[in-house]
Amino acid sequence: MSRCSRCESLPRDLTEAGVLYLAPPLAHTRGTLRRILWKSGLPFGDPVEDVLAVEVAPEGLRSLCELLIEGLSKEELKDCRAILVEKGSAFGLEALPRTQDLATLTAVVRSEWLVEIMREDRLTIHFQPIVSAANPEKVFAYECLLRGIDEEGGLVSPGAMYGAAREADLLFNLDRAARTKAIEEASRSGLEQNVFINFNPTSIYDPAYCLRSTMGAIKHSDLSPERIVFEVTESEEIRDDKHLKRILDFYREGGFKVALDDLGVGYSSLNLLASLRPDFVKLDVGLVRDVDRDPYRTAIAAKLLDLAKDLGVTVVAEGVETEEQWRWLVAHGADLAQGFFFARPASPPPVPATVCV
Repeated sequence: MSRCSRCESLPRDLTEAGVLYLAPPLAHTRGTLRRILWKSGLPFGDPVEDVLAVEVAPEGLRSLCELLIEGLSKEELKDCRAILVEKGSAFGLEALPRTQDLATLTAVVRSEWLVEIMREDRLTIHFQPIVSAANPEKVFAYECLLRGIDEEGGLVSPGAMYGAAREADLLFNLDRAARTKAIEEASRSGLEQNVFINFNPTSIYDPAYCLRSTMGAIKHSDLSPERIVFEVTESEEIRDDKHLKRILDFYREGGFKVALDDLGVGYSSLNLLASLRPDFVKLDVGLVRDVDRDPYRTAIAAKLLDLAKDLGVTVVAEGVETEEQWRWLVAHGADLAQGFFFARPASPPPVPATVCV
């Protein structure tokens, strides 16, 4: 089985010397680049017309990237093509598929810490219980939440990792690694409940091809498909619902269930609810916050809960932090609940706090 060059191959090791080739789109940008390279003190030349080549070592590359970000506009960074080639290697047509825009390359250099976390498999999973709203001591499922581990052993937040991954075009790599790690650690933890595994649909081109490593990890685990729920993250950013439907159909054909997050965020979530018909929806944390005392949130959340009930979709209210929020959600028909009021994400999977029903 061939490896996916997009999501299973990390950027080259930046600890080695190399040659950075730059192909700016305009003569004006080329002049600006020359001034930046003179300022950097790094040796550079013109191997072919309209292309600049600069010799860099790791520290020089990092410093140069900061100068490039400071000296070029965002549009110039985006339009300039770039590739870093090992020193002594020829740069020919075979390298063209590996060229990228300079904005992405500088983001990769800035995100070297993230590449190292993935390369060294310094990823871990924290589990947060999803409980029966009416009976919180009954755990229906655990959501798998990604964390990184820095060089000192501290935790790196998913927000920091996914933010860097988007800038550096590493979302494919991180999302695949997160799915695989969730499956491995859920299996290792011996969970008997259902398992929610997040995925970002923009990180998947063709589900039959891109999800092979995910399916392989499940096959080698003790998790049965009917216990796994694949949760669409950042549903408000989805632009191609037909592509998402192909992914969800692929999961369903494998016996898995699917969940849609952020119900109540914009019109897109309601459109997706109609077109995708998920097994679960997550009531957005922004609606759950103050739902017991804010009349606008109260009205919207109540209507969405009624709508989900009419459609036969199970609702998970996420972000529950107070007893008042929980009691309001129970009274208005929420099926499941999740949040700090019951338990914070942890490893091993935590037992939810005792709540007086």
